[in-house]
Amino acid sequence: MTGAVPGKTVLVTGATGGIGLEVAKILARQGATVLVGGRDEGRVREAVEAVGREGGRAEPFLADLARLAGVRAAAARLLAAHPRLDVLVNNAGVASWRRVVTDEGRERTWATNVLAPALLTRLLTPALLAAPRPRVVNVVSEAHRSGRIAWDDPGLSRGRGPWRAYGPWRAYAQSKLALVLLTREQARRESRIAANAVHPGMIRTPIWNVVPWPASFFLKRRMGSPEKGAEPVARVASDPALDGITGRYFHRWKEAEPSAAARDEAAAARLWALVQAEIAEP
Repeated sequence: MTGAVPGKTVLVTGATGGIGLEVAKILARQGATVLVGGRDEGRVREAVEAVGREGGRAEPFLADLARLAGVRAAAARLLAAHPRLDVLVNNAGVASWRRVVTDEGRERTWATNVLAPALLTRLLTPALLAAPRPRVVNVVSEAHRSGRIAWDDPGLSRGRGPWRAYGPWRAYAQSKLALVLLTREQARRESRIAANAVHPGMIRTPIWNVVPWPASFFLKRRMGSPEKGAEPVARVASDPALDGITGRYFHRWKEAEPSAAARDEAAAARLWALVQAEIAEP
């Protein structure tokens, strides 16, 4: 795979393992300086060393993306060290069997998969705009096709209606639909930054631990490796042929049409307003 990242600075969140680590390795081999995102200092250090062995430069980006305060602190450190950022890959994501509330009072899947990339993108926009051809790549999932936004309760804390009660797949699918919608709205609002969403395929990652056994056992046997999943993500981050392409959804290597819910422009604008209000400075 060829790319256009030599000399560029790239941040990959969730890069201590799985797809994120492999994306970081690919972009390092292409000549980028890769900021390796993660919340555990030891794992981040190991990942930086692994990426460095691929022949490129790597630096740590410590951030607890489940907490908005953690996102703000990490973004401030990055802006001080790197006033220009060429590519932001929002890869970090979680799925949880049970409903977990962070110490900030937010449901963890919504906070990590939706609020964190939205806030990180907003805070790093000045650095992205300092780059000649900046890109934001949001790693999403075909799970968005079964997602619905619980507009009055995105944390899924109330009731037992079809889209109110918490469930691991329900929370995950909602978060991925939200990220596709936010990608489209980001592209509409800031045309100078190419923002695209990519589904890397069905890949063996810890996300699938929320699927009951034995279904998860048989599914994982048919899934691709993290290395395979990283390739289409790295392409959207670096391929010169995609210069100027924005607001699109990629299913692995090809541009595809997301779900009807993900193409709802009114919903995208409504979600943008909801999320921006939630991530506003306290």
